[in-house]
Amino acid sequence: MQVILRQIEDVIIRRAEPSDLIPVMEINLKTLPEHYSDYFYESLLAEIPEAFIVAEISGKHVGYVMCKTEYGFSNFKRLGFVKKGHVVS
Repeated sequence: MQVILRQIEDVIIRRAEPSDLIPVMEINLKTLPEHYSDYFYESLLAEIPEAFIVAEISGKHVGYVMCKTEYGFSNFKRLGFVKKGHVVS
């Protein structure tokens, strides 16, 4: 079931679904220098589906945002080992 988050004129912004992964990978290959395995996209969608967003115009994928959380040492010295989040692509 598609979860539409927002519509701005003819652009629909919604949560990604498994069927979106191939169009997302095609956008990545055409526009960015870094490329990821199929498993990487699948795992991000499975881990935090709320943080994987696609944009469409007339049913055509025109963009995406995918985010990741991981554990690591804080950039702030006193906090130690923390959960960190960032935009992957």
